[in-house]
Amino acid sequence: MKRRMFLYPWDVRDEGADRVGARLAAAGISSVAVATSYHAGKFLRPHAPNGRVWYPEDGTVYFRPDPSLYGRLKPRVAQVAEDFDALSALARAAPALARAGWTVGLHNSRLGRAHPDLVCRTAFGDPIRSALCPAQPEVRDYLAALCLDQARNCPVEEISIEAPGYQAYRHNDHHEFELIELTPRAASLLGLCFCPACLAGARSAGIDAAGLAAQARSQLEQFFADGTEGPDDLADDPVWQPFLDWRARVVAELMARIRAELPAGVSLSVIPTVRSPLSLCWREGSDLARLAAAADRLAIPLYCAGAEATGREARAARAAAGPEARLSFILRPSWPTIRSAEELAAVLEAVTGAEAHSIEYYNYGHIRLQSLDWIGRQVH
Repeated sequence: MKRRMFLYPWDVRDEGADRVGARLAAAGISSVAVATSYHAGKFLRPHAPNGRVWYPEDGTVYFRPDPSLYGRLKPRVAQVAEDFDALSALARAAPALARAGWTVGLHNSRLGRAHPDLVCRTAFGDPIRSALCPAQPEVRDYLAALCLDQARNCPVEEISIEAPGYQAYRHNDHHEFELIELTPRAASLLGLCFCPACLAGARSAGIDAAGLAAQARSQLEQFFADGTEGPDDLADDPVWQPFLDWRARVVAELMARIRAELPAGVSLSVIPTVRSPLSLCWREGSDLARLAAAADRLAIPLYCAGAEATGREARAARAAAGPEARLSFILRPSWPTIRSAEELAAVLEAVTGAEAHSIEYYNYGHIRLQSLDWIGRQVH
């Protein structure tokens, strides 16, 4: 079975491609997914030689883009990538490692602030500046160009897209805060996009999205006033199911377009969500069966505590994606989900029945080096 590790360019630069490559090889890692487009954050780096706390630049890329491929939405190169190319450094230092461009797609606050007409909007018209809307034609063109750019100009065999579609309302935005407990239905209603592109696209599919937006406003106003709401989440409400289905088609068709435009020899994997439980991925317009048909492979995060819960999520992913889907499972071999080599062994045993194409580990820069020893013990 193939084993992949997610990597940040700044960790490769600071620790050295030779050292990183040697450590991964010793742990039985055969592939790396290097961040090529990423968002802001505040990251603790337990084994960094310097700079134990790192703040990535918001909404930037870590390769040299081709300006001719882009329209109004343009990538910005991160400062750390001005004089360092992590993918090329790894290709030289560890040529046996297969390489993927790990691309955070439509979660981009920098572009959202610069182009508020292209972000998702709530039923009240509020812009969600961290979420570009996948129904917007210029957004679709941007993500397709970003993936094609890497496939042509970076030493990669695969593009791996995270945040391929809509964003849930809660997305750990800067100082995200509320003093009203959001129920599942309220959180779902707040996360729906009713921007002009979504209203027009749904209307062309025979869906009264403007009427649904009015319903969402009314229901949320009542919930904000006294907590009253309907008994079910939206996925179980037949009134909302056609609109949710349309959103899933929007995302899957964008992934299919990207796959069709990639050059021969470069595959596409999609990370449909990074949230748990997986059953809520519909909030992001992620339909696993549709996405599996659109891409070469799905990479499913299994961020559960314990082997039983992890195995249950893996089986649910297989059932939702279908028997023919190629699935990889992403594990975090660290707190708070896996805390020992023995727990990792139990988790790996629990997911075997879901017929994984490969196992992926998140993330080299965040975990202790002892986690590499745990991975290596399972291999050797």
